[in-house]
Amino acid sequence: MHLLRKALAPSTALAAMLALAAPPAVAQQQPAAPAETLSEEQLAAFADAALDVQQVRAEFDGQMQAAESPEEAARLQQEAQEQATAAVESQGLTAGEYTAIAQAANEDPRLYASILELMQERATE
Repeated sequence: MHLLRKALAPSTALAAMLALAAPPAVAQQQPAAPAETLSEEQLAAFADAALDVQQVRAEFDGQMQAAESPEEAARLQQEAQEQATAAVESQGLTAGEYTAIAQAANEDPRLYASILELMQERATE
């Protein structure tokens, strides 16, 4: 796990942030969290969750591409979604909170930079 985190570059960190663990319906309904209302704890939890989600995606991407049928690919996608959601929840966030923070980061360059910095710090731990 630490090796993956050490290998993350800023562009991969962006992909991790955008790899939302929430189902599409939640992502569409969840308003962005106002940056000024987010605590340091929430930002740290998001950074850790985003790194964990990235790891889940890395584990499943190859498997999904190698799937021999659409049914197998769908099953793997569902399993990856469940593991990503569990990873987010293990950091103390709901899927909706994770999505809201990701959307807020996409809308606020300063928030994005803060989260990216946290992710880079945690990736080297």
